[in-house]
Amino acid sequence: MSRAVQILLAIFSGLLLGFSWPEISDQTWLVFFAFVPIYYLLDNTKKENWRSLFLLSFLSFIIWHLISVYWMVYSTVIGSASAWLVNATLMATVVSLSLFIKTKAKKIPIEVILSLFWLSFEIMHLFWSLSWPWMDLGNVFANKTEWIQWYEYSGIYGGGFWVLLVNGIIYRTLKLIFQTNYLRAGFTFSGTLLLIFTPIIFSNYLFTRETPSTESIEISVLQPNIDTYTEKFNGLTPLEQSNKIIEQLNSKHTAKLIILPETAIPENFDIRDSIYPKSINQLLKWTEEHNKQIIGGFYSKDSLNYNSALLIEEGKIISVRHKQKLLPFGESMPFDWFYKVFEKQIARDGGNTSGFGRDSEVRVFDLRPSTKFGALICFESAFPDITSKMLRNGAQILLVITNDDWWKDTPGYKQHFAYSRIRAIETRRFIARSANTGISGFINEKGQVLQSSNYKSEALLSSKCYLHSQITLFSQNENKYRFVILSFSFLLLLTLVKLKT
Repeated sequence: MSRAVQILLAIFSGLLLGFSWPEISDQTWLVFFAFVPIYYLLDNTKKENWRSLFLLSFLSFIIWHLISVYWMVYSTVIGSASAWLVNATLMATVVSLSLFIKTKAKKIPIEVILSLFWLSFEIMHLFWSLSWPWMDLGNVFANKTEWIQWYEYSGIYGGGFWVLLVNGIIYRTLKLIFQTNYLRAGFTFSGTLLLIFTPIIFSNYLFTRETPSTESIEISVLQPNIDTYTEKFNGLTPLEQSNKIIEQLNSKHTAKLIILPETAIPENFDIRDSIYPKSINQLLKWTEEHNKQIIGGFYSKDSLNYNSALLIEEGKIISVRHKQKLLPFGESMPFDWFYKVFEKQIARDGGNTSGFGRDSEVRVFDLRPSTKFGALICFESAFPDITSKMLRNGAQILLVITNDDWWKDTPGYKQHFAYSRIRAIETRRFIARSANTGISGFINEKGQVLQSSNYKSEALLSSKCYLHSQITLFSQNENKYRFVILSFSFLLLLTLVKLKT
């Protein structure tokens, strides 16, 4: 196979991945063929040529990133380039590592090897300094919720395994056809169809299954539409923003519980103080006068600064939850040495080289008399581990508070909204979403969008949200799933070491 053909295959794989991604196109089915060229390269590369496989895979994955998340450059140039390069490098490393295992443990199907290492890589993204699960393979079905109702059992990990397994079987089918082994190819093709359509048929059954009636609560979500670049942090004062929010809340009927977006009022204050800034005080006064509850995003501090969610009830701050999953380069510096080189550029991009503090545990908000809410702050809504912990801590409804104006009118804010649909299915929880601008609205436990706002518009939406207390199989066992995946991957690595010795 010539070098030119290998490069074309790598490019083709990257294009298929990119154009299968949510909000880039509606051709999600392309993902079932996107790894076929990768499997071909894996199958036709000798161990000593692993560097060539690494570079070809890297080419595929960097193209995927450039198509799917090009919009990141609007918020941070350094962070975007770093995320793309690091992610593509790690993905290519997974493929190369699978080659080494394949050549030594020949009885283990390559689909299993690649899936285990790939999912282990995605799990790593939940916890290390460069956490960025945005490109997890299971996210590709975010707008195909009728295909993935079974995520309540497997979560996003099942989606990634499904993609890699189907691609591997399709490659095997094509290989048999080219070998003119049509009988075996027919059987393999039948297996491929079963592998694709059985989960979809099961999903449609789950989709039409009636949900038992439960108690409900009315919630209002506010979208103030304050421009991030010209108003939020340097155009309007915190007091002016507080006035704007109150004026909007007074414009129409609202539920007793109101959700405000991330950094609704961007003024840093210590909630332990007896005297708060005027911008905060007048919002507290409004809740007292109108007998309202608010959960929203604010900056808070003690010895550290935090991006926080606060529960305010009738003039008092009842409880606080600090963001745990911080955005690399925007809210935290992954590596100490990095900012010394790029500090000025990061500051120009709006990043914070000093970083924010993190909460020590996953907290949920208790509303009287007995309702519990899990509030996800922006980037956290891409993390299945944190929503699972919220359910195990009693959350009956999930909230997403965010500011999606950083990426302007691109697929970025749309992808972020779509990922909330996955969290709804994994947890079988209603989701109320408040964005400064982007998309605010309501999603039910099946991932269906009940209401949504438009980008760059003021909105105040209200909906009845149903409370669910049963914990899904995935949310109950998400940490165990991670342990099993990582354990099997470790055993594969041990096999390689043993065979080398």
